[in-house]
Amino acid sequence: MRIIISGYFDAGFSIGIDDYPFEKEAALSSLNTGNDFRVSFSKPDEMFAFVDEVSGEAAFHVDDAEGHIGLSVPVGTGLKIDLSGSSMLKNLHNEALEAASNKSFMGSYYSDPPDNIVGIIKGFQQKIGFSKALVNLYGLGIGYVFIETAELDEELAPYALWIYRCYEYATYGAYSSGTFRKAYRKMVSDTYSIFSNKDGYETLTRRKIPCDFFPGYQLILMCTNQQDASLASGILKNYDELTPLRMDDGKISLGWAAAIVEPSNVDYVSRILFLLKMAQVYYGICDGFERLFSHHISNSVRENLSGEKSVYDAVSLNRLRTIAHTVAEFTRFSALTQNISDQKLLTAFDQMGGLSQKIEHMASACEIFTNIQNEVLEQKQARRDKRLNVYAMALTALTIVSVLADMLSITSALEMKGWLILLKLGAILGLIILVIYLTFEGRFLRWKKKKR
Repeated sequence: MRIIISGYFDAGFSIGIDDYPFEKEAALSSLNTGNDFRVSFSKPDEMFAFVDEVSGEAAFHVDDAEGHIGLSVPVGTGLKIDLSGSSMLKNLHNEALEAASNKSFMGSYYSDPPDNIVGIIKGFQQKIGFSKALVNLYGLGIGYVFIETAELDEELAPYALWIYRCYEYATYGAYSSGTFRKAYRKMVSDTYSIFSNKDGYETLTRRKIPCDFFPGYQLILMCTNQQDASLASGILKNYDELTPLRMDDGKISLGWAAAIVEPSNVDYVSRILFLLKMAQVYYGICDGFERLFSHHISNSVRENLSGEKSVYDAVSLNRLRTIAHTVAEFTRFSALTQNISDQKLLTAFDQMGGLSQKIEHMASACEIFTNIQNEVLEQKQARRDKRLNVYAMALTALTIVSVLADMLSITSALEMKGWLILLKLGAILGLIILVIYLTFEGRFLRWKKKKR
């Protein structure tokens, strides 16, 4: 049996909608030079149905789904970071031991830990450890962490859940120093920043994220022997409610917080793990952008109530609407695969997490926000047009006053009759009053409204 710790996280902003921002060789070289983790990016080749559609030589394969047939990932392959052998992973081991030793955690938060939980964690670190520690970063600002242990021996396998709990809370930093979380957040932020095009996309998509950075994980118990399935079921008996699913590559018992994978062939289990990965990534994208538009609606309401100057214009609103519709299309499971076996897993995940409802809510929140802002922009434009009309009328009135004044010269005034002079003076005075009223109409109406 092997333990897999997997989950998504939100960087708090986006730098693109796909892999385009990661196509910078200089940025990759810079990250690999100054850090002890390894960063890589494999640009997927385009796939063509017919050879004659391609000019010159080209590779006829697509790699945005890690080589799996029949899968298409519109959000891209993402940037891959390998933490194996890094100081960050060493900090994680140290903090897991801190969490296990913390009586507030093992003894209070969990009141029934194994008697020798510290010895169990030490034994795991000395004899087992991690075989993989990978991070994927996507242009939309969502990442995915995948940490897999080596094969657990018979002594440690029954404590798989407790080992997972210690490492889970080590990433949160709640019962340990928090060194791993700080370093991890800095790595993610610095990596995204170095690939950002600084074109305003990052500012436009900035959103609030949980203070502990990691919203949670899915514990996956990978069965590698026949007896592992029954042992895994016993371990997770009171941890999560699991739904059994039969797939082409094996059997999976799926829950929201945990899953048991029983592959028919260990060498071909990667497709199931990839589907679990993309399900979480898609959920994370929708969750992040749902919070993004909630944040924008909140800002919009605050601006309207306080009378603050709006930061949104027609261009930014159009970009937000485009982003929302793109995300909604990219994260539909029907766009990921048409395979009936794959759809079983994705449908079950959707029923648990409500991804379809999140997509609809995100799209509707975007429409509400953009409609409100468009009305605000229309009102501002109407006020601007009214002011221009007032200025035009004032200039016209002043022109007429000037003409009448020229007509009412001193020589002509001496020759005119009294009633005609009064008539012309009245016309000039009326025009002057009209100009003054049009100029200060807005202030007058506000004063009158305030007085009432």
